[in-house]
Amino acid sequence: MISQLVANKSVNYLKKIGIIVVIISSLGSHLVHNTPLKSPIFANIFSRLTALTAMSNNWRMFSVVDRFSWRLEIVAIHDNNKAKILPIFTQQKKGFFEKNFIDFREGKLHQNLFIYPDARYHYSDYLCRIYQNETNPIKTIRYDLFWRQILPPEQANIRKEYLTEEFSDLGKLGEYQCKN
Repeated sequence: MISQLVANKSVNYLKKIGIIVVIISSLGSHLVHNTPLKSPIFANIFSRLTALTAMSNNWRMFSVVDRFSWRLEIVAIHDNNKAKILPIFTQQKKGFFEKNFIDFREGKLHQNLFIYPDARYHYSDYLCRIYQNETNPIKTIRYDLFWRQILPPEQANIRKEYLTEEFSDLGKLGEYQCKN
């Protein structure tokens, strides 16, 4: 009986500590982003806390619109040096409802792969495990970035289109070795 009371008190104590950590990290993240604090230590502590509590998303809702459109191609390079474009999970067939109302993961995945090299490394490791076979093993995963310009409104009115014709190969975002 006494051991159950001690166990319940410790569980309640841990719950309270967890709630306090979430509240402090939430308030701290708002404070860091909305005040001109000069201390890098303070910002670093709260950025770690917000990442720990999963409150560190990139929001682009009210940001300035990019003047270019881009896409990623993920290429597997096999041991015989042949390249094959890999279909990512969002390029698989989906129904109308799923495609238009539920699945918004593709944009977030591409944005994270574009911005964070560490995310590309971990996603490459995942792709190496998923698409690996014995007959033709994958040596490296390469990320190719293609872009085209979104024309200013004046030029778009003259041309009667708002995008340049073709995607241009902007370059490689990196190659990641597979751990066989």
